Amino acid sequence: MIGQDFPKIEWHFLGLDLLEPNAIIGDIILFSISLWIASSLQIRSDSHPFYSYWRKFFLWFGWGFLFGGFGHLLYNYLGLWGKYPAWLMGMVGTYFLSLAQISLWPNERQKNIFRWSATLILFLGIIIEIMVFNLVNLSFDQSKGLVLPSLISGIYMLFSLVYMGIYYQKYYHSNFKFFWMAVLMLLPSALIQNQKINLHQWFDRNDFSHILLAFTLLLYWKGISAYQDKKYVKNA
Repeated sequence: MIGQDFPKIEWHFLGLDLLEPNAIIGDIILFSISLWIASSLQIRSDSHPFYSYWRKFFLWFGWGFLFGGFGHLLYNYLGLWGKYPAWLMGMVGTYFLSLAQISLWPNERQKNIFRWSATLILFLGIIIEIMVFNLVNLSFDQSKGLVLPSLISGIYMLFSLVYMGIYYQKYYHSNFKFFWMAVLMLLPSALIQNQKINLHQWFDRNDFSHILLAFTLLLYWKGISAYQDKKYVKNA
């Protein structure tokens, strides 16, 4: 189905009227992958901010998707307010992703500018998004509430993963290519979401995006773990 979505799958379980069980499955998978990577980074998180910030990203990203999954599942009870925490957590997650990449920047003055700019963007984004929650009627079009989180996350990722990823690929190690490759992998997701391309009611556009996101998480991990001896952060 293209241009519109399938009816939401209803699931009656233990007397509860639940929705979209397929969404919670994908979100639990992303949550599990994120926590596994965050756990593997815990040992190295004290050695350099690069590792500690990436660990925070995976924690916020993972828990955000788990909350998002329950927001879909319990929509009949929580309404739109059940989805708002996940949208905010997504911005915070990509903020830590940005700080992780910025931590390797060789120029200290520019690094501070980048860090403060990233923090300002997050602060303004959260304030404006909360205003959207309270002032805009999202009942008929929830995508309006996702515009700002998507924009801010896009800014973080383009600058931190594409621009810095290409720079670090030359400056530190070739495996930093996996960061900008991860962004390229998400491009089909943007097209599928925008055009509402759904393969099946049990595997819709959101489920397809979950698959792509799972692969991007693994690409992030590939870039992070390029050197076990931390060779690519010793000069940062």
